[in-house]
Amino acid sequence: MNEDEKKNEERNEDEKNEWIEKTVLCPDCKRGRTVHWRPNARGKHPWKFHLPCQTCKGDYQTTRYQPKFCEMEYCNNLAEHKCSGMFCEGNGWVCAEHWYEEEIGFSSTGFACVTCWHEVGSGGH
Repeated sequence: MNEDEKKNEERNEDEKNEWIEKTVLCPDCKRGRTVHWRPNARGKHPWKFHLPCQTCKGDYQTTRYQPKFCEMEYCNNLAEHKCSGMFCEGNGWVCAEHWYEEEIGFSSTGFACVTCWHEVGSGGH
């Protein structure tokens, strides 16, 4: 294999695994703050106060890097979910088509990529 072929192969591999920047908003708060209510003395209406969100530490939005496309072989759908299992292909980023609900408590979210889903027995074997 000559040097030009190696460069073309590396370029094709990079294009296949192109990573993108994605902004993710915290689902547990509004602009980094959560609303709390404190009862007021003498039966008056409670008063509202805000505290920084514990989930996002007040950041509200974070930027993460993820592959543009599903990492399952022969799939060109956009990557949406990240599996944290140990049997994943690539870095575990899969599309909605390869994201399954698992019923045996393998993952903390209750979902796993199709590879992990089959390996841990949720697929019926």
